[in-house]
Amino acid sequence: ATRPGPLLAAAETFEIGIHGKGGHAAMPHLTIDPIVAASALVGNLQTIISRTISPLESGVVSVTQISAGDAFNVIPASATVRGTIRALSTEMLVYLRDRVGSMVGSTASLYGCNSTIKFSPDYYPPTVNDEGLFAWSKGVGALVSREGKLRDIEPTMGGEDFAFLAQEIPSTFFLVGQGSGGHGNQKYHVPRTDYGLHHPSFALDEDVLPIGAELHVNLALRSLKQLSQGDEEMVKVEL
Repeated sequence: ATRPGPLLAAAETFEIGIHGKGGHAAMPHLTIDPIVAASALVGNLQTIISRTISPLESGVVSVTQISAGDAFNVIPASATVRGTIRALSTEMLVYLRDRVGSMVGSTASLYGCNSTIKFSPDYYPPTVNDEGLFAWSKGVGALVSREGKLRDIEPTMGGEDFAFLAQEIPSTFFLVGQGSGGHGNQKYHVPRTDYGLHHPSFALDEDVLPIGAELHVNLALRSLKQLSQGDEEMVKVEL
C-alpha cells in the first residue's frame, strides 16, 4: 500500500524543563510547584492543534513522558515533559514547533516557573513519494501483492528516516502491512500480529517478510531492465 505525494509526517521531538522551587508537601505556599505548571502545560499544548491551525490541516502534538520528584512528601524543584510534534509539511512542523515554544514560556511564567526546551538536532522531514516514480512503481507493487492490486491509503502521521533520502533522490515508500492475527492460530504458534506499532503486545508477522523481499527484488530488476531497454512495459513481463 502507498500513495503519491506526502505519505508520512515530518516529526520533531521536544524535552521541556519546568523549574520552580522545591519544598515540603505540607507547606506548598513556600514552594513554586513545577508539577502544577507541567500539568497545565499538557492541557495547553493540546489547544495548539484545536485552536491555532485550520481543521483541514494535519498536525499532532503528543506528550509522551512526564517525570518529576522521587518522594511522597516532597514537592520537587523541577519537572520534565517530553513528546513529539508531527505535520504533513515542513512549514507546518516549524509553525507548530514555534507555537510549542511560546506555550511553554507563557505557561511556566504564569505559574512563577522558569522553563527550558530542547528540540532534536535534525527534525524528520515528511516522507513524500515522487509522483512520476510512483506511477511506475505502483505496477510492480500490484504485481507482488497477494491481492493483485496496490492499495491506496491515506497519509499517516508516523515519521520515517527514509524521508531524508527521499529529499535528495526521487523515491517511493511502500507499506507491506501485516495484521493477519494469530489468535487461536496453532499452526504457526505465533502471538497475535494485529496490534499496532509500539503497542506493548506488538509482534511481527514473519509471513510478510517474503513479500517485502519479493517487492525489493522486482523493483530493482525491473527498473534496471527498463533503464537498459527503455521499455515502460517492463513492469509486466516475466523476469
